[in-house]
Amino acid sequence: MAVFVTGAFVRRDYLEAVSGHVQIALMAAQILSRAGHDVTLITTKGDGTDCLPDDVAEDVGVCVVPHATRSWPGHRVYLVKALRQVFCLRGLLKTRHFDAIHFFGGTATGLLLALLRWTGVRSKALYTPIKRPPAWRSRLRLGVVRFAFRRVQHVVPTADYVASGWTSLLERPCAPVARPGIMKKMAPPDDVPKNTVLFWRNATYENGVDIALQAFGRLAGTYPEVRFVFAVRPGERYEKNLVSLEREIDNVDVHIYPYGEGVSLDSLLRDARFVVQPFRSLSINPQMSIIETLYAGVPVIAPAIESNDEVVRHEVNGLLIPPDSVDALSEAIERLLGDAQLLATLARNARSHTEQKWNWASFGQDLLRTYHE
Repeated sequence: MAVFVTGAFVRRDYLEAVSGHVQIALMAAQILSRAGHDVTLITTKGDGTDCLPDDVAEDVGVCVVPHATRSWPGHRVYLVKALRQVFCLRGLLKTRHFDAIHFFGGTATGLLLALLRWTGVRSKALYTPIKRPPAWRSRLRLGVVRFAFRRVQHVVPTADYVASGWTSLLERPCAPVARPGIMKKMAPPDDVPKNTVLFWRNATYENGVDIALQAFGRLAGTYPEVRFVFAVRPGERYEKNLVSLEREIDNVDVHIYPYGEGVSLDSLLRDARFVVQPFRSLSINPQMSIIETLYAGVPVIAPAIESNDEVVRHEVNGLLIPPDSVDALSEAIERLLGDAQLLATLARNARSHTEQKWNWASFGQDLLRTYHE
């Protein structure tokens, strides 16, 4: 049995920043291995990456094929490398004769799997998409994709939102939704006094960092006893704006990954009253950073887009707000800063309500059930 995901190799100093779709694929490989399957992880190794995350099981074999994309900063596909990847994958899969192959990733990854099946790879094919398919208007394109996916036996979504999109496109039902847990070992909630409002994600337009910038700039002066904190990766478009705001306002802090001595995601979440993640679009469904935050016992303010309402239950473990709105985010922040009872309720529910639905045990059961059909 083979599990394919791009970019499982990471830099050693980025082991805390493994992409969500990679986390799900690695845990799927581990679950299948523990269930007695002979599992091989097929992945790619980007420039500057040197190690696999520690969660790769020792008895999972690893094969590396050419890396064909750049995902950060900015997504790009290299055509020649992509062709090499296709031929290498086809040769590997036809030689090894796996009983099943399971691809994890975006729509292009699903189409790659379909192409391999149409060119003679006979293994049972499963695909786990991280997003809905694009809203193509061309009937020809829709027809071609629908025809291509006839060779993919199971689409295994990780959120209801994604399942509905693929069911509509393919005009056949998806496999049961397999809802993942988290790979990171988040520290359990504690009673340490918390004094920050935290934004943590890449500082991109898609992640709504500009919305957080405006909301934090608007509110920091009104709440001088609260620290408004950004924790982001380097080299993004809004980095200069973040640094400028930190210089202008005393109670705004900016941490750029790797954060520096004594600062980690655990420590940032431990100090946070709540986290704001005002996404305009999600990089993966469900958004793993939201689940990780809730597992740490920290409520989340997030927009009601894509699969967010499957993870964040309004006024239960967080607040859902209209998307792309500085006013809505500012009002939600002020609401939680001013209502200690509501904030305590959300914090108390954050982990317990989340892990009931999003956990590896149920994910594994659903995944194995689909494999054995």
